[in-house]
Amino acid sequence: MFLKIIIIIITIITIIIFNIIITIIIIIIIIIITIIITIIITTITIIITIIIIIIIIIIIIIIITIIIIIIIIITTITIIIIFV
Repeated sequence: MFLKIIIIIITIITIIIFNIIITIIIIIIIIIITIIITIIITTITIIITIIIIIIIIIIIIIIITIIIIIIIIITTITIIIIFV
């Protein structure tokens, strides 16, 4: 009888310990997955921001060169008109 009680107690303790260990492992896995997802999301955000900035810079450069070309054409035309 006493042996059965001891075996039952040991079994219960083992089950409790096993549950605690599994819970801890699951919590650690969830934390790691969360960290990885956060890192991925911030990286994607940073990359998108950089791409947008580069596109804006390229657009500005294109606009500036177009304006410069127009100014050059206009001044050449006026110079030609003035001297001809």
